[in-house]
Amino acid sequence: MSDFDDEPLEPANAKAPKGNAPSTTSDDGWEDDWDEERSSGGRDLTVVYAIIAAAVVIVLVIILTRPKDDNNTQTQTTKPDGTEEPAEVVKNWQGPVSDNVGEKAADVQARVASAPGVYIWTDFWGWHIRSNNTKPVEVTVAADQVRQKATDDYEDADEKDDAFKTEATVTIPAGDGKTGVGFDLGGSESATFTITMDGVNVPASQIFLGGGTGVATANPVVFSKA
Repeated sequence: MSDFDDEPLEPANAKAPKGNAPSTTSDDGWEDDWDEERSSGGRDLTVVYAIIAAAVVIVLVIILTRPKDDNNTQTQTTKPDGTEEPAEVVKNWQGPVSDNVGEKAADVQARVASAPGVYIWTDFWGWHIRSNNTKPVEVTVAADQVRQKATDDYEDADEKDDAFKTEATVTIPAGDGKTGVGFDLGGSESATFTITMDGVNVPASQIFLGGGTGVATANPVVFSKA
């Protein structure tokens, strides 16, 4: 019998000695790697959430600070029934006819006295015509609404509000132009002035507009609002 036969056989179900427990080094390494990956993924999501939040804030700032539409300049008026409608656009007479008039026409009257001619201007009190000439001039005004004023002294208390017509003609006597005639054009948006002397149209170069340097380019003189 050999020496191997003398050794006792261990039972098949014998437990391994405690000191010889299986090594867990390899499994622990995998768990550590997984923990690191999960930790890194959490940091990545935090960055993504931060970027999204910043983008939302930027969009809100743009919306809240965006200027209103500048193209819509019409103001609104409220009707008695509570609804709103665009306010009526205020139009003004174009050209130099209203330039440099001065307080109660002080500046334009100084221009009238400076040289012969026919002078036309408009202001808050209506339309005014003066003639600094040695002969009478005839003025015809055509418009949708026109009426001659009782006086042209910058005092409307004596006006009788006569009915409007579509044409009015007046003769201004010879003189230095200190006095003249006035017209109310009502709601007219255009008007035509024809000035004649001895039945002939006065040269446009002798028709002065406003209190500045304005001069008519034609006779009849056409004015319009815009």
